[in-house]
Amino acid sequence: MPRKIIISGLVMLFVLTGCWDIKEIEDVGIITGMGLDVDDEKEKLTMINQYVVPGKIPTQQSNSQQGIPYQNISQSGETFFEIIRNNSLESNRPPNYTHLKSILTSTALFEKERADKVIDLFIRDHEFRRTTPVFLTREPVLEVLNTNPTKELFPSIQIKSLSENFQKNNQNPTNLSIGDMSQLISEEKSFLIPGITLNEGNITSSGAGIIEAESSNYVGWIDVEDMEGVRYMHNTVQGGFIYLDEEAIEEGPIILEIKGSNTKFKTKASGDQLEMTIQIETSTVLAEDWGTGRNVYKKGWKKEIEEAANDVIQGKVERVLKLAQQEYQIDFLNVSKWVHIHEPKYWEDHEKEWNEIFPEVDFKVDVTTKITDFGTQNFNTE
Repeated sequence: MPRKIIISGLVMLFVLTGCWDIKEIEDVGIITGMGLDVDDEKEKLTMINQYVVPGKIPTQQSNSQQGIPYQNISQSGETFFEIIRNNSLESNRPPNYTHLKSILTSTALFEKERADKVIDLFIRDHEFRRTTPVFLTREPVLEVLNTNPTKELFPSIQIKSLSENFQKNNQNPTNLSIGDMSQLISEEKSFLIPGITLNEGNITSSGAGIIEAESSNYVGWIDVEDMEGVRYMHNTVQGGFIYLDEEAIEEGPIILEIKGSNTKFKTKASGDQLEMTIQIETSTVLAEDWGTGRNVYKKGWKKEIEEAANDVIQGKVERVLKLAQQEYQIDFLNVSKWVHIHEPKYWEDHEKEWNEIFPEVDFKVDVTTKITDFGTQNFNTE
């Protein structure tokens, strides 16, 4: 037999045996979302796995949906690892988490269990990606994951997509991944988990929950109206808008579209006293003006609008500072980061007392808003 034929046969044999252990997609338990909660009656942990049902996903040949394309399997146990292994008692498709899009947790869970313990499995296990975003809800987790999404096929993907809108609306919190949580916990910092709620049966972004550093437990909620102040403090404002109503500006409401924003912190330590100035510079364009009687050709007419915008932003930041310092007395705004950077000696001497010092820090908020463009009606403002 010619040598070439023998070599070709061996190559073909090697290639053909490469698919001996292939699995059909229907036999793989693809998980797109996970819910973590507590079962108060059984006094156990609860995990909900959102399985993909491949046969019910619309195809290019048939756009009509054949039913709900997911199945939620809820189980309870003493540990999350135990629950994952016990999935085999209810399904012949072992859960595969390589396509996990979001993890939804409950405030009830973090009231009972420490956050560092809750995420331990997801940091250790190689199958879970540290980039998976985490969300928090005050609703029963299973109820949220059972909701028919309005924009996506799966509730878990609908939840994840909400965190991608932070550049459009500053009431949306920025993403928080499992990796982010792990780092913040290891640094012994308080932090916020983006919130999810049901609004008339629709999955909606809704503020954020506070995890306190020392206890590693849930301690309170930041309402959606206060998230803008948080975003300015965290220096994560990239877009969004500023709404100036009739109380803020005469001759009707105005919308300014934010094109960029930068927050700087200046810290001054004098003995045991600490002062901090928060400088916010925001660039905007005039997006919508309901003041039809406004004289836009009057010299300096935009200054009144810019000053009104300054007051609105300042009010939002001062509001969230009041929540942090007075209501919760917790530095979930990560102010300590700037003290550590700008006053390293002060931080070294007072780090262990920060929880007592933070409520007494003297803050000053200085805002500068500039209108740089006016859309197609590019008025002369000189």
